[in-house]
Amino acid sequence: MEGGGFLLTAVYSALLAGAGYQVAEHQPEPYMDEIFHVPQARAYCAGNYTQWDPKITTLPGLYLFTVGLLRPLHFLSPLPTLLEFCSTTALRSVNMLVSLTNLLLLSTLTWSLHGHKESYSATLGLWSSLNLSLLPPLLFSSLLYYTDPLATCLVLLTYSLHLTARPHLAALAGGLAVLCRQTNIAWVFLAAAETAGRLVIGEVRSLQAATGIPATIALTAGGQAVELVQGLGQLAAAPRRLAGTVGLVVAGCLGYLAVGGLFLAFVHLNQGVVVGDRAAHTATLHLLQLCYFSAFYLGATLPWAVRHLLELPAALRAHPRRLAAALALTLAAVHWGTVAHPYLLADNRHFTFYLWRRVYMRHWACKYLLVPLYILGFYHLARSLGKSDLVTKLVLPVCLVVAVVPQLLLEFRYFILPYIFFRLQVRPTSVRCLAAETAIMVVVNLATLALFLYRPFTWESEPGVLQRFMW
Repeated sequence: MEGGGFLLTAVYSALLAGAGYQVAEHQPEPYMDEIFHVPQARAYCAGNYTQWDPKITTLPGLYLFTVGLLRPLHFLSPLPTLLEFCSTTALRSVNMLVSLTNLLLLSTLTWSLHGHKESYSATLGLWSSLNLSLLPPLLFSSLLYYTDPLATCLVLLTYSLHLTARPHLAALAGGLAVLCRQTNIAWVFLAAAETAGRLVIGEVRSLQAATGIPATIALTAGGQAVELVQGLGQLAAAPRRLAGTVGLVVAGCLGYLAVGGLFLAFVHLNQGVVVGDRAAHTATLHLLQLCYFSAFYLGATLPWAVRHLLELPAALRAHPRRLAAALALTLAAVHWGTVAHPYLLADNRHFTFYLWRRVYMRHWACKYLLVPLYILGFYHLARSLGKSDLVTKLVLPVCLVVAVVPQLLLEFRYFILPYIFFRLQVRPTSVRCLAAETAIMVVVNLATLALFLYRPFTWESEPGVLQRFMW
């Protein structure tokens, strides 16, 4: 890492430490989901690996990682037992360390995806990685003992190992990512599908060259997809070559297949994906989550979206039928698919509570008036993939669907990894966009942290107990 990277890491570490200190000062006791995670981690620190809180929905990856990290550090502490060392502050510090690792992984991924491209700047790449790390739901959860930072870290590690052609290590990291959060299987599938897709495309191109029918390499994604289908037809007509390709794919994806098989076995034995609190976390078909994510992504990447939105009128005039179809489908999803999780309606500590009450439910027409915003968001998502390779263009939207559509609860933390993967596809070439993006992230983070720290309130049902606003 060059001097700029060390400086960035030092500044980010100082900011994290300062924010973490303020959280510890104002909210030293476990808060919100920490009331489940902290006691569970402390049970593991005490060596009790059979105790389990039935309200926890995820597998125990976070708690195992915590014990593995804190146990060696405990030898340097004067405290006699690991349990005493595993205080709420220490547990939160684990996530802050993971957050710093996320910054380094994002920098590595940015370089892996764009470093070989023309006019790439290492400085702008580091800046872009910082902006990704400052995503408010991710940064905020890094100041508490939540599963999000480590789940994100292991997915980023999986993808980084995948991009550097180490599939077996990537599969191992992917298995650990699923151990932290089961829905991370979607991102393990992304790495596996990209590996398999590129192997297949390589074989197709080789076959086309051998038969004297080379592809023209269309410039549009649709044209490339058609050529790929034609090439697969040629491959299917050559059984020996097809068998060799299948063997190549299986060998290249063996680790991912093992993780997928273990995940399916877990779902079968567990009779579902979530571990606990199943009544509140039942898988569903919630298509509007895609609309909510499109709006979230548009807002979080607004400086990069401006150029795309300026192109939109011309694109709509060129493809009016696509616009009509998109409007019809989105309106249908809004009309028949608008549902609210009981947690969303009942918990006034979360920002989504106020978003739902004061925007979505303000008037019966409001949810329909947001349809153009969703369309803009979908267009921006598609344009963000504009320079990506064909396999990523085909697979990443599928992973987005798998990751968010089964979730009934509108929760911005579920959008962290989809946001990161789409935002990573955007080449960081504009100083103006990066500066505006940083300003947005900093302002939002300062506002949300100030609300959490300095605007507590109480419930009539729990007098004297401070409640705090948060993501």
